[in-house]
Amino acid sequence: MITTAPVAPANRPRTLMVGTMFATSAALMFFGGLFSIYLSVRSDTLAWGAEWFPEGAISLLPGGMNMATMALSAVTMAWAVYSILNNDRVHAYLAILVTGILGVAVINQTAFYFMDIAIPVDYNEAAVLFYVIIGAHLVMVGLGVFWLGLLLLRTLGGQDTAQHRDLVSSAALYWYATVAVYSFIWLFIYIGK
Repeated sequence: MITTAPVAPANRPRTLMVGTMFATSAALMFFGGLFSIYLSVRSDTLAWGAEWFPEGAISLLPGGMNMATMALSAVTMAWAVYSILNNDRVHAYLAILVTGILGVAVINQTAFYFMDIAIPVDYNEAAVLFYVIIGAHLVMVGLGVFWLGLLLLRTLGGQDTAQHRDLVSSAALYWYATVAVYSFIWLFIYIGK
C-alpha cells in the first residue's frame, strides 16, 4: 500500500503587500524629493545670508509631541501585527483602535499648530515648503487613519487572522513609512530649522 503525503495548500499571492510596497515607495520618493528641494533652497538661502525662518517662529514643542505620538503609534501598530499573528483578536482590536486614535491626535496637534504658527503661507519660500511638506504628511496620516478604520471594521468582522493577515501587514508597512517620514520632518524642519 502506497501512501502519499497530502498536498500543501497553495500560497496565496500577496498582491496587497506588493501593491502597498509600491505605493509606500512612491510616497517615500515624493517626500524624498520634497526634502531635497527644502534642503537645497535652505542651503542657497543661508549661503546668501538671507533669513530662512524668523527667530522663534518654529516651536520645537509641537513637533516633539507629534514625534513622541508617532513613535508610540509605531509601537501600537507592531502590537496589532503581533496580535493578528497570534490570533488574539481582542488585543488586535485594541491595538488598531489606539493606533488610529494616536493618528487622530497627530492630525489634531498639526492642525492646531497650523493655526497657531506665526508665519503666513506666503511669507517666503521657507514657509511655502514648510506648509507643503507638513501638509502632505498630514494627508498621509489621514489616509493611514482611514485605512486603520477600515481595518478595524474588517477585524471586528473576523476576517483578519494569522492565515489572512495581509491587510494588517500592509497597513503596518504604510504606517511605519508615515512614522519614518515624520522623523525626517522632525529632524530637518523642527530641529534643523
